[in-house]
Amino acid sequence: MSSGNTVFKDLESTEEVPAYLKRALVSEVNTIRDTMHVVEHFTEHFINTLIVSLSIEDTDL
Repeated sequence: MSSGNTVFKDLESTEEVPAYLKRALVSEVNTIRDTMHVVEHFTEHFINTLIVSLSIEDTDL
């Protein structure tokens, strides 16, 4: 049984990853990145509005 730093080296494959798999992985990462940009864009204004509305002091009381 391997020990120390060689454990992960034993897991490494000597085979080449197919090109279609590389493209699929890059595509998934790009999809996640784009989704996060969309979510950030739409929630940023909502959260900023919420913070401003909570921080405004009510002077009518």
